[in-house]
Amino acid sequence: MKLNRKSPRQLTLPFSGVESMIEAASRSREARDTIRAMLLVRKTQSSAWRGQSAVPPGSFAEVVTEAFRQRTDIPLELPLVAVMTLISGRLLEAGCLVDLHGQKVKPSLWTVVLAPSGAGKTFATRRVLDIAGQKNLFPDPASAAKFVQDLAAHNNSTWIRDEFGQFLRSLDQQTHMAELRDYLLRLYDGQQISRRTKMDAISIDNPALTILGSTVLETFKDCVGPESLVDGFAQRFNFIIAPADPLRRAVDFPLYDLRENHDAMRSAWASVEQIPLHPIYRVGEEAIGTFKSAFRAMMPEGDALPVSFYRRLMFSAVRYAAVYHILLGDSGGELTARDMAWALRMVALHLEDARQLLDDYGLGELERVVRRVEEVKTEVEAEGRKCKPRDLCRRIAAIRTASEAKALLQLVEEGDEKNGRI
Repeated sequence: MKLNRKSPRQLTLPFSGVESMIEAASRSREARDTIRAMLLVRKTQSSAWRGQSAVPPGSFAEVVTEAFRQRTDIPLELPLVAVMTLISGRLLEAGCLVDLHGQKVKPSLWTVVLAPSGAGKTFATRRVLDIAGQKNLFPDPASAAKFVQDLAAHNNSTWIRDEFGQFLRSLDQQTHMAELRDYLLRLYDGQQISRRTKMDAISIDNPALTILGSTVLETFKDCVGPESLVDGFAQRFNFIIAPADPLRRAVDFPLYDLRENHDAMRSAWASVEQIPLHPIYRVGEEAIGTFKSAFRAMMPEGDALPVSFYRRLMFSAVRYAAVYHILLGDSGGELTARDMAWALRMVALHLEDARQLLDDYGLGELERVVRRVEEVKTEVEAEGRKCKPRDLCRRIAAIRTASEAKALLQLVEEGDEKNGRI
C-alpha cells in the first residue's frame, strides 16, 4: 500500500493502530500470520449479506433472493421486502386477521425501502410480483378525493409506489394532496374513512392497504424533513436501507437475466399458494412469550431510537409472524414461537436502519442531548431550585444559545407533565 506523504492527516490517530501492526508484521512471521487470519475473518464477515438472517432456508424468500444474488447486482433487501409485501398482500386480500389476545389485527405491512439511484428498485419489485402473477394493485392516487374513491374499490389490496419520498413531500406542498395525510393516518389505524362530494358520499369501514414505497436514499432527506419524522406520520412506515453490494459489481451484470431461475421461483411460489389460509390466525402463548422477551432485549439501555418508533416497529412483528407462518409452510391457524422468532429477525433489520436513518437526521444526537437536559434538571431540582435555561447553558456544551436551552427545557417539562418518556 502506497501512502501519500502529502496528506499527513492520513497518518494521524486513526492510523496509529495500523502503523503498530505493520511494524509488528515487519518483525515477526507469527504476527504476519495473525494479521492475515484477522483480515480473512473480516473479509468473511463483510461478504455475508446481513438480510440472510431473516430468510428461512428453503423458503420462497430464499429462492428469490438467491436468484437475484446470482443474476444481478441489485441489493437483496429489494427482492426480500417485495416477497414480504407480496405475502402480506395475499393475506390481506383474503380477509385474514391476526388475533392477539382478542385484538384483531390486519396483516398489512407499510415499508419504505431506501436504495441508491439506479439500484433496480422497480425491476426487483415488478419481477417478484410477476412471478406470483400479482396484478390487482392499488392505483396511484392523483388527489385525496381520488384516493378515497380508489380505496372504496380496492380496499385490502397492495399499493406499490416508486419515488415515495417525493410522494410524501407532495402531502405538504400540494393543496389537492393535503387531506391525504389524514386519510393515511386513519388507514393505518383501520378507522373509518369517509368523504362527501356534490354527487355522493363515500364511507369505508375497516380500511387497510399493504404499502411498499421505494425511494432514492441520497435524496430522501430533501423530501422528508426532520419535522415529518417526529410528527408521527413517517413513523408508521418500516424503513429498510438497501446498500449496494461491493462484491457484486455492476460491470459483471450487463443484463439482468433471471430466466434460468424462473422455474425454481415459480415452483416455490406455487408451494406458497398451496398453503391453506385461515380467517383468523391466533398468536399462541409461546409466540407472545418470545415477543415479550425480545421487546426489552432489542432496545438497549440508552438507545437513541425514540420509544414511539420502537413500539411501532416492534408491534409489526405480529404482522410479520403471519407472513413467516406462510413462508415456513405452516398450514395451521396458530402463530408459533418459531414464526415470531423469524419475524423479530426482520424487525431487527428495520430497527438497525431506523437508528441509522435517525442518526443521519441528527435525531440520535438530539435524543442524547435531551437525556442530558433531564439529568441536569434533576440535579438542579435536587438543590432546591427550579431549572432555568442558563443552568443548561452552563452545564451542557452542546447547547449553544439561550433559545436552544429554553426549547429543550420546555421539551422535557412538557414530557414530565404528560408522565411519559420523550
